[in-house]
Amino acid sequence: MKLAQYLTEKNISPEQFAADMGGLSTSGIRKWMYGERVPRPDQMRKIADLTGGLVEPNDFVLGAEASA
Repeated sequence: MKLAQYLTEKNISPEQFAADMGGLSTSGIRKWMYGERVPRPDQMRKIADLTGGLVEPNDFVLGAEASA
């Protein structure tokens, strides 16, 4: 599942997710959502934890490959 889809389905704002990630910038979260950037491995682990495993590291890697 893509991060944008997860946040939409769970009605979580990028601002709230940024806070849940430990105070990251909202613009950084939006870049992940729209495939403009890929989170670092430690951030990917935290995303997987926060989403209960619904958004996994491969969701970012496969997304980046598909848009390349």
